[in-house]
Amino acid sequence: MGLSLDFSKLKPHDVIDLAIFAEQEAQDNYEQLATILRSRHNDHAADFFQRMAGFEKLHHDQLVTRRNQFFPNVVPSLADRWFWGIEAPDYAAVGQTITVRAAYEFALESEVRAHDYYAEALNFVSDMVVTDLFEHLRAAEADHQRLLREELAKLPA
Repeated sequence: MGLSLDFSKLKPHDVIDLAIFAEQEAQDNYEQLATILRSRHNDHAADFFQRMAGFEKLHHDQLVTRRNQFFPNVVPSLADRWFWGIEAPDYAAVGQTITVRAAYEFALESEVRAHDYYAEALNFVSDMVVTDLFEHLRAAEADHQRLLREELAKLPA
């Protein structure tokens, strides 16, 4: 699931570009989960996942703003591709029959991967503003894990 990244081979703007792709991927994933669960009339879970999609959009937009500030004339070296796998589960495993518990568990795994991405990326960014942004995003991913664990704890065993 996802790509193995060698951060030492990435340019500084690549690290931000990958984070942008990851946040878009996460937003798309949460919206997919919300749609599936809403179609099955599980509005609580659908609303939760839609709210999580909003958090991911906020992160995406923050990263795009920083990318444009720090690298305004730098052409991306990486192309956005479907499924970087940084913050999304294996899409083949998420289908119309996914259970609510499995949806939360998949999302939790995604947030763990995102946290790990930002933790590793911090070793390869030198600008303090980008470092602060990645620290903020790493903490946000940990908070997302907390929210997902709280939802999981509410589910019947």
